[in-house]
Amino acid sequence: MSANIAPADGSLEGVLVASSAIATVDGRAGIALVRGYLLPELAEHCTYEAVAHLVLRGELTRVGDPVRTFADQVREGSVLSPTERATARALAHGNTEADALAAAMILTDDLTARSEPDESLRTARVLGRVASVCAAVAGFDAPDPAWSYARRAAAALGAKRVDPAALRALEVLLCLEAEHGLSASTFACRVAASSGANAGPSLAAAVATLSGERHGGATAQARAMLEAARDSGDPQGFVRQKCEARERLPGFGHRVYKVADPRVVPLRAAMRAMGDAPLLDVVELVAQAAEPLLAPKGIYPNIDLYGAALLTTLDVDPSRYVAAFTLGIACGWLAHWSEVRASGRLVRPDSVYTGPAQRSVV
Repeated sequence: MSANIAPADGSLEGVLVASSAIATVDGRAGIALVRGYLLPELAEHCTYEAVAHLVLRGELTRVGDPVRTFADQVREGSVLSPTERATARALAHGNTEADALAAAMILTDDLTARSEPDESLRTARVLGRVASVCAAVAGFDAPDPAWSYARRAAAALGAKRVDPAALRALEVLLCLEAEHGLSASTFACRVAASSGANAGPSLAAAVATLSGERHGGATAQARAMLEAARDSGDPQGFVRQKCEARERLPGFGHRVYKVADPRVVPLRAAMRAMGDAPLLDVVELVAQAAEPLLAPKGIYPNIDLYGAALLTTLDVDPSRYVAAFTLGIACGWLAHWSEVRASGRLVRPDSVYTGPAQRSVV
């Protein structure tokens, strides 16, 4: 490597790699905007269908014909054929559900979708098939197309609680995950899309990235930590001991946010409205104990901590947490897929070579 070339940061932190009209996150101010709207306010006041309509089509319409029409377009063609269901389920044999889901995402972009000349209709159809693919990989019955997106998501996850308060809490989580700027999985989707890849393979690239423990896998780690804190009999003492030992607390801190994660507020409120949310009390105790120790360092509870508590309350197995994240963020991935395809530019960054100088074979 030349002495006058600075070492490259493979994380791309602080490097501008795209222009996007979809969303932006200001981690120092604690602001997440989607098409100009505050993400926490969207989650608090809107259905998932309304948020997805905004993400994919650029305008917020909470009620009326546009949202109903969009919801119908999402439902249309959402049922997989017996062959597609068998294919999705077969992928789960010998693989983790997350890995199987990544492979099965190609089934979301079926021949009918790929033949659709109107890209807005195509993305709506693909979005509608995400819950069906998640359910098929897990071996669950196909969600009823007549149900709301949140109800179909609950069925795809095998959620045991589907009462109105529980479904609303899940819907809030899905809305909060619908779009959040250039996350690692969203960037992976954009890279695939830049090559001209279809929506299904682009979503597969996104899910493969999401499945890693540093991204979507963090929620399962947060659940394990919460259960360990609960089982210790002294959640606050458990946290203090972890912090004193300088051990990382899953569910705390965020790559972008240097202040409190604004997404926590509406999700916490929705969980409190559920009444019975066993791990929520543990979350509150853990957060209280961690605040004086971690907040001065800019480390706060994030959405993974509360998402883990919610999914535990719904009795969703941790093996399906990547699917839960996918069900929320799928509309965001599809919006980025459309945006990148319109640019017509292949993502092809350069790298700093650190290997040997030129050598002779003979």
